[in-house]
Amino acid sequence: MAHKPSKELINVSAPANPIAKATFRPWGNSLALRFPTEVLKMAGFSEGVEVGFHVSDEGEIVLRPTLPAADNQKGLRALFLSLRGSAPDGVKCEEEEFYEPMGDEMI
Repeated sequence: MAHKPSKELINVSAPANPIAKATFRPWGNSLALRFPTEVLKMAGFSEGVEVGFHVSDEGEIVLRPTLPAADNQKGLRALFLSLRGSAPDGVKCEEEEFYEPMGDEMI
């Protein structure tokens, strides 16, 4: 997907050869794909992750995790905790350096 950089466009570089293949199958009135576990791990997707669908002018589909709205404190907190838990060992802060929010604090 070769696009010029823009705020409205997502720039993606992907290898020409697929890392896996799947076939669309009927699921109710829609079509569904089953993703191999290895692909989901590489993308960092797990059960319950909400994704946005993006389609290029060439018909290529890009799935990206959606971020909670800025006023969705519960969603932002869940995102923060998931990111904190997935940080590499060298990036994690010491427990005494991090304090959990208390009361009505905004993250």
